[in-house]
Amino acid sequence: MKQFRAFLPHLCIALNLTLVLVVILDLYNPLLGMFKGIVFLILIGCCILSSVATAILLIRGQRRAARRSRRL
Repeated sequence: MKQFRAFLPHLCIALNLTLVLVVILDLYNPLLGMFKGIVFLILIGCCILSSVATAILLIRGQRRAARRSRRL
């Protein structure tokens, strides 16, 4: 379970970066038609930013906990 908790934030960042790439591709090539409407793009952008921020905070917490355990 500990390894899964360490792996999950990295997976979240990778998946969100992939989603950003797909959104950018859709913006530059609207004929793909992956996403329709500006509201949907705004919601996806907010989702991406919040999940990346959460993943970064989780990784930072894990590194702090690892440093504390090394000191003891």
